[in-house]
Amino acid sequence: MKNLMHIIAAVKAVASLAFTALVMMVTVVTMLAGQDSIPVNYIWQIVFLSLIFGCLQLIAFSENSFKKVNTPIRMIFLGLSMFVVLVVFAIVFTWFPAGNIVNWLIFSGLYAAIFMISVLVLRTVFKLSGIRYNQMLAAYKANRGNE
Repeated sequence: MKNLMHIIAAVKAVASLAFTALVMMVTVVTMLAGQDSIPVNYIWQIVFLSLIFGCLQLIAFSENSFKKVNTPIRMIFLGLSMFVVLVVFAIVFTWFPAGNIVNWLIFSGLYAAIFMISVLVLRTVFKLSGIRYNQMLAAYKANRGNE
C-alpha cells in the first residue's frame, strides 16, 4: 500500500506540472486564434494527457523499469512515447486536418522544439542545483572541520 501511494504521489506531481504547462500553452494558442476561453473538451484532453505523461515519466525513470539505462536513453524513450500519444490524440480529437503533410511537419517540429527546450531547461536546473548542493556540502564540511 505504501508503494502504491508513492507511485500515485509521483504521477500526481508530474501530472500537475504537465497540466499547468499544457493549460498555459493552450491558452496562448486559443488567444492567438481569437477565442476568449479554452473549450471544456480541451481541458479533459489536457487532464488525460497530463496523467499519461505522469505515468510515462514514472515508467521511464523508474529503477524497476530500466535497470542500468542512462538518462539520455530514458529521455528518448519518454520523448518518443509521448509523441506517439500526442499523434493518437491529434487524430482522435482532430486537432488539425490529418490529411495534410504540412500540418504533420509543423506538429512534429513544434513538438521536437518544445521537447528539446524542456530537456535543456531541466538539464540546466539540475546542473545548477548540483553545483549549489556541492557548495553547501563543501561549506558544511569546512564548518565541521573548524569545530
